[in-house]
Amino acid sequence: MKKIYIFLTLLLTSLFSIPSLASMEEIAVIDYRTVFLSTDMARETFEDLRESKEFKKLAEEGQIKQQELISISEELKKDGKTMSDEDKADKGKAAQTLYQDIQYTNQKLQALEAEILKKLEIDQTPNVQKVVNELVKAKKISLLFNSGALLAFDVNNPAINVTPEVIDLVNKANKANEGK
Repeated sequence: MKKIYIFLTLLLTSLFSIPSLASMEEIAVIDYRTVFLSTDMARETFEDLRESKEFKKLAEEGQIKQQELISISEELKKDGKTMSDEDKADKGKAAQTLYQDIQYTNQKLQALEAEILKKLEIDQTPNVQKVVNELVKAKKISLLFNSGALLAFDVNNPAINVTPEVIDLVNKANKANEGK
């Protein structure tokens, strides 16, 4: 009786695992953030942002403040032993203020980039969704996971990771829409 139970268990396990293995071919993963950031449209939009007066001005301010901070740091390192406590405190306060200014400038730059990303997502969502739907049908994908929902997957496996293919198809769709 025990042998029959083991035999049936093995038989059922193997029967149920065959469809599971077969359906692995119908599973894919996409990284939507990478799609939205990697299209030609995104690249051009971010280039335009980085060439804008506002972005350049903020980046330049940040670099100037970074150089000032480095200068103060080097001065404290070099002359710190001979400086009065009051001078050290003043330099420390100036360094802290510069550091905070740099952080604020970086936040502004990141906010500009986040605004562009949000606009890109809004503008590209119809094309991306259309491309994804067509790809799911063409490849007979039963399950498409967002990469953010997974702990790990083989990013280099094109049978699983459809992100590069989607980027290519979205670029083609965007070019076709430009011609219209």
